[in-house]
Amino acid sequence: MSKPTEYLMPLKLVALLEAANPSLHLLRLFHACYAYVDRNPLLSVGVIALPGRPACRVLCSDLSLITGSPGAKSNSWIGNAIEADGLKNLFSEISIEENSKVLAFKFSRKVSVSSMRNEDDKIFSMVDGNVIRNISSSKEALFYTRAVMVDKANQPMFHLPGICPETSPWTDNTKKSWLRVAARVGERMNHHYVVLPERDPLTRKIVHVKVKAVTPTSRWSPQCLFRRPPCPPVSIVHDGKFRSLSKSELLSRNSWTRVVRT
Repeated sequence: MSKPTEYLMPLKLVALLEAANPSLHLLRLFHACYAYVDRNPLLSVGVIALPGRPACRVLCSDLSLITGSPGAKSNSWIGNAIEADGLKNLFSEISIEENSKVLAFKFSRKVSVSSMRNEDDKIFSMVDGNVIRNISSSKEALFYTRAVMVDKANQPMFHLPGICPETSPWTDNTKKSWLRVAARVGERMNHHYVVLPERDPLTRKIVHVKVKAVTPTSRWSPQCLFRRPPCPPVSIVHDGKFRSLSKSELLSRNSWTRVVRT
């Protein structure tokens, strides 16, 4: 049974949001608008995206209650959000009306298509708006959304969004920023993580970064959780901390089914 603050986001919609590379304000605003529509039985994402149909109008204060920062003293974050890059991928129309009290918006066609659900869509993320309210970066929200998606899997894993050797390479700074995010999300969700960069076999550039999660219900088999060298440096995240493993440490964990032994 889901909580009143939760709403379902299909895999395709999660991927679309990742590709938009939104600012934190824009990400919060999209989540607020989507959750507002998803919770209202008289509204639907597809209808709101239709050309020729009126925009959805909602009080900015209501959106702030869904995903606005708890410390915000005004709705000015919404104005910052609608000036951000990536907006057109998510909204076809958006404006603030009535002395900055009401937001009028229409979702883009891409959002409409990506949000469609059918019985075959078994991969989705049950997002909690209260968590989105309290995140500190867009990276943290994107990581959290993927972590929720695999939370109940026997062998939960996902790839970090946006890693590209040409435009967003896996550098030391990028690595540290994602590991900090993983540490925050892991503490919140009671997860531990193994972070495994993956090289292109020809160029040797990092093209993907896989995250394997150890959750209270996961069932990792020996030799499945950790990778054997040679491979790019593997990092572990647990109890709000993170570090990289040496080759000898990685070899010794070959049969482990947990990130740390208790």
